[in-house]
Amino acid sequence: MKYLSKNWLLVSLIFSTPVFSQIDIPMIAQQLPQGASLGFVAKNLHNNQIITGYNASTFMLPASTQKVFTALAAKLTLGDQFQFETSLLTNGKIQNNTLNGDLIIKFTGDPDLTSGQLYTLLAQLKKQNIQKITGNLILDTSIFASHDRGSGWIWNDLTMCFNSPPAAANIDNNCFYVDLDANQSIGENVKFNVPSQFPILVFGQVQVVSNAESGYCQLDAVVHDNNRYQIKGCITRQSKPFGLSFAVQDPDAYAAAIVQRQLNRLGIQFNGNVQIPRQPQKGTLLAQHFSKSLPDLLKKMMKKSDNQIADALFRTIAYQYYKRPATFQLGAMALKNILAKQAGIKFGNSIVADGSGLSRHNLIAPETMLQALEYIEKNEDKLHLLGAFPIAGMDGTISGRGSLIQPPLVKNVIAKTGSLKGVYNLAGFMTNARGERVAFVQFINGYSTGELENKTKRAPLVQFESQIYNKIYAE
Repeated sequence: MKYLSKNWLLVSLIFSTPVFSQIDIPMIAQQLPQGASLGFVAKNLHNNQIITGYNASTFMLPASTQKVFTALAAKLTLGDQFQFETSLLTNGKIQNNTLNGDLIIKFTGDPDLTSGQLYTLLAQLKKQNIQKITGNLILDTSIFASHDRGSGWIWNDLTMCFNSPPAAANIDNNCFYVDLDANQSIGENVKFNVPSQFPILVFGQVQVVSNAESGYCQLDAVVHDNNRYQIKGCITRQSKPFGLSFAVQDPDAYAAAIVQRQLNRLGIQFNGNVQIPRQPQKGTLLAQHFSKSLPDLLKKMMKKSDNQIADALFRTIAYQYYKRPATFQLGAMALKNILAKQAGIKFGNSIVADGSGLSRHNLIAPETMLQALEYIEKNEDKLHLLGAFPIAGMDGTISGRGSLIQPPLVKNVIAKTGSLKGVYNLAGFMTNARGERVAFVQFINGYSTGELENKTKRAPLVQFESQIYNKIYAE
């Protein structure tokens, strides 16, 4: 120890033990299930003092608190006027109710684009008296490159809608649903009904079994090419049909099929081919659709923890910053460079893999997240980001969080949640009893209650959070 500087020792103590307060984190942490890992730090921003800290320099999974970084980088890079644009272009001319040339649809990753909005956009062709297209349908998705999912996304979650690919062509969140009719006799197969608006194929062999066999059942989705899905497994008899949602696996093919169906519905004749070139396309603008502006997108992303918006912005930031087709790897480079240069955040050996926090490759320390929170609060007059955080007991992902719904915490804590299997994180602010703003970061990883029922597994978490945040409030 004699070789360590006094400054290094002080920093180490601040971020490993509760130096400045009587808040005994190790004692409170005993409320958590055995095996859970905790990283925590809280700072009074009024007097610039660390209130308490515990393992604050330890790398952990940030989960959706990662969206705090994404929101800040988007504000600094894109600006409040930013909107995603979906546009119709052509390299031909309109003559005698015919578009003599290709129809180019430029997709830029709009995470809120609906099939209804796309239909309204295509209907602009009809208003220009176009009844026939002689050329090809060209989908320009060149804004993004490589895989449409981040490294470290769990493979067996990829069919889930919260893992839908945030591709350049993103229609209805790249998610669809299938109705299952399991009101069959034991031994018979479940029937699948795919709503007509979805250009996908679902088939499978799901057998109805007795209640005695139900404990050994599960449903599995096997993905094939051309957006074909095979459902396997077994299920007990269900008296009413129910829906299952799945993520689109081939967004380009999905978008092409929807566009062709909508052109047909509009009575616009098209017999050409579908092309998806790698290079950006140019042409005469025919029509365009804009998403909501950045502040509205960020509010939805933060309040609802919307993964699609987060990762669409993640790569869009990289596209704007580097002026080249964006991969997830380029997004990580851009986010860290922007936040380091413009916000002074020191990432050190942190790992950033995506903008949503879905990746199990992300590694962030609580003290690094705290830097982002401090910058946000200090620059709120320019950023206007605090209003995007969920409010305890009021809205977003902490509207019903058991530990925060009683006074004095209710309405007084704003925080971004972060949840994966075994992960319960919070990053945000509270106003303490003296009216001073406190920033805090809670990373809990490896949380497991074993075989406890779902309705009781959060009880230790509620007890821990209730105690520590009430103590911070009173500190």
